[in-house]
Amino acid sequence: MTKNVKKVIGIAFLLIGMVFLSIPIYHEWSQGKEVRALENALSLISESDGKNIDLSKIENLSFTEDEVVEVLELEIPSIDLKQYVLNKTTEENLTIALTQIKDKQTPGVGNFTIAGHRGYRPNRHFNRLSEVEIGDEVLLHTPNRIYIYKVFSTKVIEPTDVAILDDQEGKTEITLITCTITGERRVAVKGELIETLDQ
Repeated sequence: MTKNVKKVIGIAFLLIGMVFLSIPIYHEWSQGKEVRALENALSLISESDGKNIDLSKIENLSFTEDEVVEVLELEIPSIDLKQYVLNKTTEENLTIALTQIKDKQTPGVGNFTIAGHRGYRPNRHFNRLSEVEIGDEVLLHTPNRIYIYKVFSTKVIEPTDVAILDDQEGKTEITLITCTITGERRVAVKGELIETLDQ
């Protein structure tokens, strides 16, 4: 093999490597635009005092006003997490934020379930969910209230163990789900409601 051929092969591998490295950077940049658009929409709605607003002027916003109004925020102080929670689990929504697993959930009623990608960047999605410990607090922010849950269970489960999402009679819980590093199993964190505060 001549030096020129080796050089061409080396350059080809370098270019292929650069393409593979740029893919996650592009996805992160694209998701960042959508998150900023969502933040702008939430800010406009909170400042509107109930007046009609036009969200169509916000670039990169893929949500309707009704969908934006239903956005919640999840906070886990022990892992420095503050993430939006969208009201429906779709592949597109999961790339932007956390999502509610079950339809028509009400905070503070039954078992409120939230899913999120593990993500590869700290403080994004549920990247550090596996670090949550029993006794940690989980705060679910709605426009009017903060629901404070205390973690009582953290475990790794099989993807088929969907019973963990069921309501338990007489209990008010939150269940947070993400993938393990391999993606073969799930990290499940459960908390029980201990306090509700008005905002």
